[in-house]
Amino acid sequence: MNPDDLSIAAAASAIRDGTLSPLDYVRALLRRIDVLEPRIQAWVNIDREAVLAEAKQYEAEAGKKQFRGSLHGVPVGIKDIFYTKGLKTSMGSVLFKDFIPNEDARAVAKLKEAGAIVLGKTVTTQFAYLDPGTTRNPWNIAHTPGGSSSGSAAAVAARMCPAAIGTQTVGSVGRPAAFCGIVSLVPSRQRMSLQNVFPLAWSLDHAGIFARSVADIQLMFNALAEGSPEKASGKQRPVRIGLLRGFFYENATPEMRTSYDELANKLPTAGFLVHDARLPEIFEIHQPMLRTILRSEAASVHERLFGDHASTYGPRVRALIETGMLVEAADYLRAKRLRRNYQRQMARLFESADVLMTPAARGTAPRGLETTGDAMMNGPWTLSDFPTMTLPLAVCSDEMPVGIQLTGPPLQESALLDIAARIEPVIGWAFQPSNR
Repeated sequence: MNPDDLSIAAAASAIRDGTLSPLDYVRALLRRIDVLEPRIQAWVNIDREAVLAEAKQYEAEAGKKQFRGSLHGVPVGIKDIFYTKGLKTSMGSVLFKDFIPNEDARAVAKLKEAGAIVLGKTVTTQFAYLDPGTTRNPWNIAHTPGGSSSGSAAAVAARMCPAAIGTQTVGSVGRPAAFCGIVSLVPSRQRMSLQNVFPLAWSLDHAGIFARSVADIQLMFNALAEGSPEKASGKQRPVRIGLLRGFFYENATPEMRTSYDELANKLPTAGFLVHDARLPEIFEIHQPMLRTILRSEAASVHERLFGDHASTYGPRVRALIETGMLVEAADYLRAKRLRRNYQRQMARLFESADVLMTPAARGTAPRGLETTGDAMMNGPWTLSDFPTMTLPLAVCSDEMPVGIQLTGPPLQESALLDIAARIEPVIGWAFQPSNR
């Protein structure tokens, strides 16, 4: 048994039946990090002594059949904007290089309650915006892993940890998941807490999950979910899939379109009902709506800090804040009102579809580390606040992966996960990076 390759379900089961020691599991992952981290640079901070001590305690508890929860002894990565008690949280900025929170983010606390071990903090772009961090794509280190949750996605793809959490304000979970060939979920905002998470734009920010299978995402979501999410009906009636081309198709690369069409053609033979869906007219102004809200809220978040420390900000986040300072209050409020109308009109797509399918990115991860890639495929769903998953789909001619997005109705994460689990074997993804 190679611990690096274990799914969360397999690892948790092995820990419970005594065939896997949490301490051995952590040691195996740390050895893999030692080998790959110099090239991939996914981690900001790993307190090895503390992690090993914690794993030893979990091992002792497992030996007594005392399990804290469903994730007992499973190591996870935490994006470095989630507060972690006693562990540095830097937001990718020199301004917070020595900041050690005195409490955990609620999402981190919930993972710990479920028995997960915080392996370490993963790289974020500065303040979770577009200025690239140090992380490289495990499929090819000459390519971006995406952002802003770059370290979380790369660490999971490189099998440095089986799962990690991140955040998305426009496309910071779905895009890196697609670029790194892994699975992700961005639930509706109220389903996963952002308490004690440094904000970028408070009404757009979403927490998200990275793993290597839908089943593992489900286990993580079960531990992290707030409230009582709707349960999937369990009925195996044909699932109605709405294919959205238009904007999404026009802005995708030829290879992305080909892979999308190949899956669309497979789905009916697998028992799915597939039809073309039409976007409402209001979709045409979703980008200015999103930009206005993002700029205004980011400028408000950083108003005091930026005034005294502007020179420490990267060029892209600096431009975002400076542009946001020019947004009139009336324009911000108008964008917020339009957003509510946009959400209502987009929700009507689910009158004839159980899930919507779109590309998760324009194509494969761009070559070079000067950009984190284009988030245009993800932003519409962040703006709508509809739960959205990314599934790895195909490997293209540049030997890099592409993914699809599956989007469900508001607050229907359980149904979305159920449908994704049915689509996953149709795709038949069986690839992983060679860590070049």
